[in-house]
Amino acid sequence: MQQLFNTRNYSIRDFAEWDERQELELVPKFQRRDVWNAKAKSYLMDTIIRGKPIPKLYMRQDIAPGTHRAKREIVDGQQRLRTVFSFIKDGFKLSKVHNRELGGKFFSQLDAGTQRDILKYEFVVDLLQDMPDNEIYDLFARINTYSERLKPQELRNAQWFGDFKSCVYELAKSFVGFFEKAGVFTSKQILRMAEAEFISELLLAMEEGIREGKKVVIDKAYRDYDDGFPNRVRHERRFADVMDTIGRIIGDQLPELRFRATRLFYPLFCAIYHLKYGLPRLQAPRKAVTASTYPKMLSVLEALDELIDAIEGGTAPPSEADRKFFEAQDEHSVHVANRTFLTQHLCREFVKALK
Repeated sequence: MQQLFNTRNYSIRDFAEWDERQELELVPKFQRRDVWNAKAKSYLMDTIIRGKPIPKLYMRQDIAPGTHRAKREIVDGQQRLRTVFSFIKDGFKLSKVHNRELGGKFFSQLDAGTQRDILKYEFVVDLLQDMPDNEIYDLFARINTYSERLKPQELRNAQWFGDFKSCVYELAKSFVGFFEKAGVFTSKQILRMAEAEFISELLLAMEEGIREGKKVVIDKAYRDYDDGFPNRVRHERRFADVMDTIGRIIGDQLPELRFRATRLFYPLFCAIYHLKYGLPRLQAPRKAVTASTYPKMLSVLEALDELIDAIEGGTAPPSEADRKFFEAQDEHSVHVANRTFLTQHLCREFVKALK
């Protein structure tokens, strides 16, 4: 068996030198003619500055018989390289959305160490030696055969690069350990960005109030808040505070409770947020939450957990409100009406316990 490619590492400096010597072709027939916007370009450069990996490039290399010079064609990755070349020539600035420390600066305005690190950054490249066109078309057909269909959040991640997405993924990075340890999401779900989608919904509730858990609603949030997410810093601080409060109330018991499921964690988060800060448009009682109230609040959650177990076991619900709570969490839990009722019910039960 003959292997038709070799995997190599080439630095940005290597590609820049090849480009200057006109030994690099960025627009061969295999490439799509996609044009990245300013946010996408800034996001890529921030990824490089942070030393994080990006998808590998595919490059075909031929040696010209007469001159013995190498001819290099970027089969996949031209937009990444075009973005890098533009940045190191001061074609655009980094965005403060992606990098608060270096945002607003051109490449020439960065310190010498950062400039050096960018030029030393290495792309992983699959080098296709003398591969004919028909083999390249076959290569991509085979690669795409094994690609999983992207989930909605993965598509959003590839499409949007602004303030809302940046906020979502900063929080996801901070709390992914909590979600996995608590059993809210499995590692496989996290790999497919389920926790980022859920955080998107929680942030939207903080900004606008409880919303429907539908793709079109989440998509609209990414579109509406791409250029700017109002009060982002405040939202990040409050989000962390609510998550910390939930952790202190429930501790290590969350994996054992039904509230680890997103259908119940969503109203739990909204209820705690409402008690502490007031959720937009939510009509529900409020009460101060302090460390001394945590044991009583845990008792409320444990009682509701037992209630669900009892009803599922065939026991009649003690009250009409309990029956509605069970039904709201059991079916269509992403509907606004059910999410609102669950949140209101939790607020009422918390306030009652804290009197």
